[in-house]
Amino acid sequence: MSARRGGAIALLVGAQLVLAALLYSGAFELCRQLLGTLRRDIGYGVQLQHSLYLFAALALFNAIWLMSCRSRRSGLAGCCVCLSLWTLYWVNLFTSMPLRSLLVVTVGVLVLALPACLLALRFRSPG
Repeated sequence: MSARRGGAIALLVGAQLVLAALLYSGAFELCRQLLGTLRRDIGYGVQLQHSLYLFAALALFNAIWLMSCRSRRSGLAGCCVCLSLWTLYWVNLFTSMPLRSLLVVTVGVLVLALPACLLALRFRSPG
């Protein structure tokens, strides 16, 4: 892997992590303003803390996969794997805290899918 490609991967991972943090904090504050104080659950907090490691690993996998893929279909397949793993990680909390789980899953899906959408532009035929 060249230094240029490694730098692009690091930039993409960093951008995904920062975008996810900004989107989550903004959406959380919006929900708090609209719905009032949210229920505090220690299980949710622990899972949210562990999900930061998972999200960083998925963002890294997603960036490496998208930078090294040769076709649009391959890029979408790698992205779908990341999206599925992220959603499956949060499935256990949908019954007890549906709104907060939906918020975290939506932010993660949006941020992880954004590079795949940009990849579609990369493989678009000219003209």
